[in-house]
Amino acid sequence: MALNMKTLTQALAKTAAVIEKTVSTTVQEVTGPKPLQDFDLLDQIGSGGPGLLWKLYSAKPRSTSSQYPIVCVWVLDKRSISEARAKAGLSKAAEDAFFDIIRADAAKLVRLRHPGVVHVVQGLDETKNAMAMVTEPLFASVANALGMVDNIVNIPKELKGMVSFMQVEIQL
Repeated sequence: MALNMKTLTQALAKTAAVIEKTVSTTVQEVTGPKPLQDFDLLDQIGSGGPGLLWKLYSAKPRSTSSQYPIVCVWVLDKRSISEARAKAGLSKAAEDAFFDIIRADAAKLVRLRHPGVVHVVQGLDETKNAMAMVTEPLFASVANALGMVDNIVNIPKELKGMVSFMQVEIQL
């Protein structure tokens, strides 16, 4: 039986591609989304988004090429959402629809450029267990500033010191 070099080369190339994809996926599952690899998380500074599911962390870039010395890394734990969905008796389709909305909103936020809208430094990246993105530095979300701080482990002093808003101020 003659060995066809072209067939052998193609088979090796396919095998190498499968191995590369497997290694990449495994590394990402272990280390998490790209923002968690590129930035060192410091403290949780807030929470935001639907149901305040996003956890906001102040972080320092690992490289010196970042335009911001401190950024805000948004992390969404997909496992906790799956567990909450199961407890609530909702379908997997509802969970998938929720994640699709998150992906679409994050993509829109990346394209927005306005002084009144938070600037995205690194777009949404996700793994099987988490989603993460990076924005310019923040000190909290609007919900946190309005007093919703139940899911923040250590409430930052900036939030503790905020005066309570009057109903008229909130409506403006």
